[in-house]
Amino acid sequence: MTAIAAACAAYFDAWARKDLDGLAALLHPEVHFKSPTAQTDGRDKYLAAAARVFPLLEGFKIRAQFVSGERAMAAYDFICRAPIGVSATAELIRFEGGLVRESEVFFDARPFEAFARAMAQRPTKN
Repeated sequence: MTAIAAACAAYFDAWARKDLDGLAALLHPEVHFKSPTAQTDGRDKYLAAAARVFPLLEGFKIRAQFVSGERAMAAYDFICRAPIGVSATAELIRFEGGLVRESEVFFDARPFEAFARAMAQRPTKN
């Protein structure tokens, strides 16, 4: 296993375990993240976004992963609580110095947006 493949395995394992400390150790301080619903710069903002996603995550299953030089591409099922369900996802990652420097995630944002709207419209308890 190459160093990049091992770093990918550790990164995805930290996501599967919902391990913020594990993720933090794998992220470049100036990591750039982009998805259909968000974009962040910096380790702290990435970790804050991950912490908001963790409650939705029920499972994580890698379907395929490819490594080329300092980049990796993975296809995985991001298994979320209802009503979102399984989100087929692809992630392109660029490493720098063995740390995740850039991550771009591709998925259908519609189930997540519908969930966010439903949560926003929920009556609040006083």
